[in-house]
Amino acid sequence: MIKPSAIIFDIDDTLVDTTMSYRDSIIKTVESYGLTCSAEDISDIKMKGNANNDWQVSLDILSQKGIDATLEEVTEKFESIYQGTEQLAGLKQKEKLLVNIELLHELSQNFILGIVTGRPRKDAEEFLKINNIKNLFGAVVTMDDGPLKPDGFPVEKAMTILGVNDACMIGDTPDDIISAINAGAIPIGVIGPGDDPELARQAFIASGAQYILNSINDIIEILD
Repeated sequence: MIKPSAIIFDIDDTLVDTTMSYRDSIIKTVESYGLTCSAEDISDIKMKGNANNDWQVSLDILSQKGIDATLEEVTEKFESIYQGTEQLAGLKQKEKLLVNIELLHELSQNFILGIVTGRPRKDAEEFLKINNIKNLFGAVVTMDDGPLKPDGFPVEKAMTILGVNDACMIGDTPDDIISAINAGAIPIGVIGPGDDPELARQAFIASGAQYILNSINDIIEILD
């Protein structure tokens, strides 16, 4: 059992299911170059680490398949798919919460809450506002603020903003775990909806996770 001063959450596949949004945007971006990409391909890359930027992940997959593209053009294609265009609805509309809203409110009564995400600030803020949970988080650290996970910077920055010396960090990839460890926070892995549970557990253990949750809603079971 743990009793941290603050609980810091990742967003993607921790608080929200992105299998039909961000991850499907990677697949469709790769497909736009005439190639195939599976959910398993993405999961494998995520579990290997250093994969906190989905634009870069898309570029890396294309590079592995022999396509010479630039990050700028891949990002533009990805964003048109995720955000949508005048002709086509964006895949971001398919995102669904994984966390129980009542649980989040309960946690906010007993802990200081924060967000550390690889999303751009615009996307992170939009997610929080649409789901009416923005007011529950005292810090929202995004890719716009500095180095991404697995660097310890974003978790350290969130702890500084929240004014705490101890916290736990919950996320669905080894990048979340390593970032937490680098920042001196308690590392907690949660199995994402698009990942193989056993492979995810192995990756979390190898990364140094102190706890592994089957669902974000199980967090209550390890809190004192």
